[in-house]
Amino acid sequence: MTKHPEHRGRRRQGERGSILIQVAVASVVLIAFSMYVVDYGMMLVGRRQAQNAADGAALAGAIAMAFDADDRSPNGPAKMAAYNVSQVHGVIGEAPNVIDPSGGDATDIMFYGEAPAKFPPECADDSCIRVDVYRNQQRGNALPSWFGALLGVSDQGVKATATAQAGIGDTTNCLKPWAVLDKWTENWEDGKAATEPWSQTSDYDKYYTKGPDKGNPDPSITNPDVYVAPTTTSTGTGLYPFNPDGTPSPWYGLQYTLKTGSLQGDFDPTSGWFLALALSDSKGGKDYKNNIKGCIGLDYTIGQELPIDTEPGNKVGPTRQAVVDDDDSLVNQDPSAYWDTSLNGGAGGVAGSMFSVSPRIVPVPLVNPDLMAEVMKGGRDSVPISNIMGFFIEGLTADKKGVVGRLCAIPGMKASGASAISEESAFLKVIQLVR
Repeated sequence: MTKHPEHRGRRRQGERGSILIQVAVASVVLIAFSMYVVDYGMMLVGRRQAQNAADGAALAGAIAMAFDADDRSPNGPAKMAAYNVSQVHGVIGEAPNVIDPSGGDATDIMFYGEAPAKFPPECADDSCIRVDVYRNQQRGNALPSWFGALLGVSDQGVKATATAQAGIGDTTNCLKPWAVLDKWTENWEDGKAATEPWSQTSDYDKYYTKGPDKGNPDPSITNPDVYVAPTTTSTGTGLYPFNPDGTPSPWYGLQYTLKTGSLQGDFDPTSGWFLALALSDSKGGKDYKNNIKGCIGLDYTIGQELPIDTEPGNKVGPTRQAVVDDDDSLVNQDPSAYWDTSLNGGAGGVAGSMFSVSPRIVPVPLVNPDLMAEVMKGGRDSVPISNIMGFFIEGLTADKKGVVGRLCAIPGMKASGASAISEESAFLKVIQLVR
């Protein structure tokens, strides 16, 4: 039986609105899916960016703690460095909210003593800084919610926290091939009891300096100079960068001259005297120069025996080339860097560098002058590394035979876990995130 045309028309009119229902339902599903993909994805990106801001800020604060004066004031270098770095890290196109510590508020940037419960146990020595960053509703800078607004979700927020630590380092893989005599107590000078303390013109008066008895004690020196290596509880007589309260020591920023010596000549143990070393498989002047300019790639740790396998001659020429003459010399790697005596509370610091840490700041081994005397007389072929100092290379002496620089802190590659020296003695600092 054939349907009447009127019946077919009524059926089409009855189905006409059904597609609108399907579109409406599908639209809700698509909006919800878009909210999940777009808005939730944006929140994930924002969370990652907020964590990057917190990490970078905490690391900047820890670096300032390690290499600037140990100033824990609200507007000191550590908190201000952390705050400034936090504000250059955008979180979905906007700087996160972090309370400016210069106003005295320690809510967002803090040291252990200000909120111990917010720090892990390894920070109990007050070596950490914590930074909290916000982009949320409570701080008035919430992330937008584009598709979620259609479902009543108008905004969303993220928060991130990071804690960084400035610890003692004792290991480097960039050791320079210079075995430098550490500082001693000056008791004898010019054939009589010393009337002035140790200085850069002092000699280590205890041994014969020439002839068949070179390196043996000289009995005519009735009150010889004394060297005591640093330990975990004492700086000894050596060079050290910090006082017990964390402020720079009298030696921090000292302009110091390193002077080349030789096993073949007289033993002339003056302040800054060093032997040019053949580190690793170094063979000749080219390897020696490369070891000055860059990293040798082998770990050297304080307390480790340093083989005294010296380069032939005093290496004045190759030292000069590696420090200033060659196109890739230390000075030419960062030519704009200079030592600014106004920084770090007057102790000084590196300014004008093109790097976060100038390649002109190099790790130099300090050694015991008594044990070096044993080497000079043939009694041993290695000495332990008493300490590793940071040394900012400024250039050469007027006669181009000595290396001039400044004593300073330097990033260490790592801590061995059982440092042989105290925090005051440690030039090497390890910066790491601990949470």
